[in-house]
Amino acid sequence: MSKKLARAPFRFSALLHSLNRWNLRYKSPLNEVENLIGEAPQEPNGFSKAMDNFFRHLAVGGELILGKNENFRFRLGYNHQLRKELTVNNLRSLAGFSLGVGFKVNRFRFDYGLGRQHLAGGVNHISISTNLSEFKKK
Repeated sequence: MSKKLARAPFRFSALLHSLNRWNLRYKSPLNEVENLIGEAPQEPNGFSKAMDNFFRHLAVGGELILGKNENFRFRLGYNHQLRKELTVNNLRSLAGFSLGVGFKVNRFRFDYGLGRQHLAGGVNHISISTNLSEFKKK
């Protein structure tokens, strides 16, 4: 689902996925850490688990569209499920976040996107696209 505001240069997007299965939480034995005095971490309450499950089904994004003919675009995104499953304990990372830029030159659109999946690296996407009907002779 995507919505562009009528008089503002913004577009908001939301994606719901895996709606046929409510529980997307994954409990990894690697994530079980004890604190300095040997106590196990507290188990989250029912409300926290429900909210975590809800947001694991949701990916959100935003796009800033600039220029007279919408020639420049800047994008940001967040996926809670990727964030929770790919984060390394006790280390900060940008897992689950993505960003991108795009610009149009003549009839061609060039886009670049970066998605941080893990501390080890991310995914880079480059695309070149065009509308073939613009090449028809009038």
